[in-house]
Amino acid sequence: MKGKGAAANGRGTSSPALLGLVLCLALAVVMLAGISFGVSDLPVADALRLLFAPDGSPQSALVWDVRLPRTVLALLIGANLAIAGVLIQTLTRNPLASPQTFGINAGASLMIVLCLIALPGLRGAGTVGPAFAGAAAVGFAMWALSVSGAMNDMKLALAGISIQLVLAALVQAILIANNAAQDIVYWLAGSINGAQWGKVAIILPFTLVGGGIALLAGRHFGVLALDETTGLSLGQNARRAGGLAAVLIVVLAGSAVAVGGPIGFIGLLVPHIVRRLAGSDQLTLIVLSAIAGPLLLNAADLLGRVAAFPAEVPVGIVTALVGAPAFLAILWQQRAR
Repeated sequence: MKGKGAAANGRGTSSPALLGLVLCLALAVVMLAGISFGVSDLPVADALRLLFAPDGSPQSALVWDVRLPRTVLALLIGANLAIAGVLIQTLTRNPLASPQTFGINAGASLMIVLCLIALPGLRGAGTVGPAFAGAAAVGFAMWALSVSGAMNDMKLALAGISIQLVLAALVQAILIANNAAQDIVYWLAGSINGAQWGKVAIILPFTLVGGGIALLAGRHFGVLALDETTGLSLGQNARRAGGLAAVLIVVLAGSAVAVGGPIGFIGLLVPHIVRRLAGSDQLTLIVLSAIAGPLLLNAADLLGRVAAFPAEVPVGIVTALVGAPAFLAILWQQRAR
């Protein structure tokens, strides 16, 4: 109860600096495990040696061409989704908001699938534009509902989930009608299997620019929790901050969906966990979520590799199995309040 009250008042139960250090160490351990373990295990010492001194051996190729790009891609996608989750919860003042629960991931997925069906040769960076368009369309619709005042937090989250389910059903209908390729179906489950440096190159600029701007403007996003008059009296423009947050949400979530598919629950759970531990300071939330998101996604990917060995469970399925009960718990908590 003490931790809960502290978090509600903007004060976490842990030192942000200490929590950041623990998260960084945990992320390093999980990433090293992801490079070491798989269908063909490598001793941790060998993985570390090959990571810093590649020697051209098959094991070196396994590290640098297969596992490292996969681990880095999970890092970038996790950071994007976590930061987008912080921003969308702040923008809508809704603790149940996330790129998934508000249907933004589903909107991006629908546009990508439509473009892939119309242009079968479309791949790689060509999917980013459609992802942005779909994410922006659904995001704007949900933002309009949130500012209308017609719905409380729970109703708005349920509306977002309804939109997500409808769009997901449309995607499935389109794939069935067009006998879509298996790789598209697998991508829709949320997968980073078979990741290559090319995918890392696609998302990296959006992570650096979008995440960098979010960090630089982090303090200013706190004005979104205030009414417009109070914000102006403090020298802050809520509309400008809200517009910037909306653009960043589309860029971060859209690019993540384009390369990894609609991976869910990272953007919902990570901000909640960090907020409980470190408080509600906006910049602190963004920084720590940018570490915790990759940690959670890399851990889920590693679990998906070992849970059904020698087969692999797509990381989106793992995050759903973990995230769905947690979301129900958060929903129940909001109902109780």
